Amino acid sequence: MGPRIGKSTLVILAITVLAITVLILSGLTNATYYVKSGNSIQSVIDAANPGQIIEVQNGTFHERVNMTKELTLKGMGKPVIDAGGKGSAVTISANGSTLMGFSVTGSGSDAKDAGIRVLSDGNIIKNNTVVKNGNYGIILYYADKNAVFFNTVTENKKGAILLIHSNNNQIWGNYASMNWNGITIETSRGNTIMSNNLTRNRMGINISNNNISESITSKGKGVSIAYVSGSQAKTYNIGQNSTNASKAGANVLYQNNLQNNVQNAFDDGYNQWDNGKAGNHYSNYDAREQGCNDRNRDGICDSGYGILGGHNVDNLPKASIDAILSYKSKGLMGSVLKMDHRTYMPGRDVNAFYAAPGNFSGWVGIMKTDQTRGKVSRDKALSSQNLEGSSGTLKLKAPASNGSYDLRMYNANGEEMDSLNFNVMVPTITATPASVNTCEEITVSYAGASGYENDWIAMYKSGSPDTSFTSRQYLGGKENGTVILYAPDPGMYDFRIFENDSYTRLDTSSSIEVKIFKGNKVIASPSHVAPGGKVTVSYWGAPLEGTGVIGMYGVNRPDKFPLETRSIGSNNCGRMTWQLPADPGTYDFRMFQSAITGAGQGAYQLLGQTNVVTVG
Repeated sequence: MGPRIGKSTLVILAITVLAITVLILSGLTNATYYVKSGNSIQSVIDAANPGQIIEVQNGTFHERVNMTKELTLKGMGKPVIDAGGKGSAVTISANGSTLMGFSVTGSGSDAKDAGIRVLSDGNIIKNNTVVKNGNYGIILYYADKNAVFFNTVTENKKGAILLIHSNNNQIWGNYASMNWNGITIETSRGNTIMSNNLTRNRMGINISNNNISESITSKGKGVSIAYVSGSQAKTYNIGQNSTNASKAGANVLYQNNLQNNVQNAFDDGYNQWDNGKAGNHYSNYDAREQGCNDRNRDGICDSGYGILGGHNVDNLPKASIDAILSYKSKGLMGSVLKMDHRTYMPGRDVNAFYAAPGNFSGWVGIMKTDQTRGKVSRDKALSSQNLEGSSGTLKLKAPASNGSYDLRMYNANGEEMDSLNFNVMVPTITATPASVNTCEEITVSYAGASGYENDWIAMYKSGSPDTSFTSRQYLGGKENGTVILYAPDPGMYDFRIFENDSYTRLDTSSSIEVKIFKGNKVIASPSHVAPGGKVTVSYWGAPLEGTGVIGMYGVNRPDKFPLETRSIGSNNCGRMTWQLPADPGTYDFRMFQSAITGAGQGAYQLLGQTNVVTVG
């Protein structure tokens, strides 16, 4: 017989075996598998335990991969998974998986096929190249809380990224180009789409209220966010200042770069196109000629961008440098001259910017506009400055006399390279007529404004400091023109013109007298508008008791039955803007002593009636 083993020894051995077993199992669970070119990725997935990492070496793998367990599938050197024209190249079936670092191609053209098809929740799809697939590059189908980021998705037949019945996903930092669609989202809510670069697709962002089959098979668009139709659809109307849009159901889209798509954006649902701090960048709405002005130079258009298809508005669309007013010319060999305003007072500094070709030697001078063009000697310039470097600023003096002048760039041989016109003028401002009634129009004419977008004119009670204006208007870069102002209160007034949103006063008009209007009057302008168009209704002689009201009517409609009414309080005069009905016809506006609350309720006195406004 062998030696006996005591109970304490058995206990120690049991504990030791258990510890070793735990270590072995732990090692298997956390082990990293390696797949070399020529081997099968799927066979390793089938053999792996949940939670393990599979690293795939560089090479091309002709197979269709299905991640049926919670795994990390990591490509080293961008290995290619090629589906061979049928099915999906990669399917993620298990929750909590990670796919990163692959080039995915060759998926089929069926509506369910994709380069990467996600059927589960909480996954990470990162830093993959998804190219030349027969349907979409990436599809999320009934897949929630996934993060899809830093992927390059190009040249896929129907689109780059598609979400169907998938909620609360983060789609950000992806590049999608030359797809039929950019990013498509259907019947999905609470998704955040941010900082994606969508360029040269058929459409940038498209939110369509279509059913799934229509959207998958026939809608080739950039970003499509659709909801179920008819009685199944719920309305998620998110206010523009909402900071909790995803909880309420809307998709939130911001800081996306939508450039050079055939159409950048469409939305007939209810979604939020900015996050309250930033919107998106649209190539068809970032410059002055497209309607985007950046008067305060904060990089955001001063007015929102209406998304085609419904009532959604991006309140904070990004502005380009071309949204800021400047005056520039481009000359020979890439030479550029630029000014931030175009009219100068005599003797003031002319601050300008220049750009010249490399190794350029020359000078910039101020010439009279009628000065002979072409090759000239430098002594013909009224003032001049040598150019140092390929770009920089110029500091010259405006001539002492009013007139039209050129800023011209010459090379060392005196040959003209570029020219930019500007004016020298003493600013003036006048107001007419010398006497008006309250709320009647005052025409303010000006000339010689600097040409800054933020030049402005304001109305003052005579003797008031510059900071205490009663009303003002920006001139939008116009150096000469007229503005219309009016005073609601009697008194003496003058008008002052200022430079570039500052209190640098350029000129002051003579004073005019404003008298209180005696009597009642109401006028609508213009007298002919398109259906749903707007008119301005001006009124005088409203009751001082605060019971004044104006109503909109169809012509010959009884006073008791207004289409709409508005209180005007006790203001003796004023203006208000109305939107006319969409139905063609003739309309007028009537001012009353007391509110109209319905047929047979309360007494009212007609004080005035406008001219007829025709809609049609």
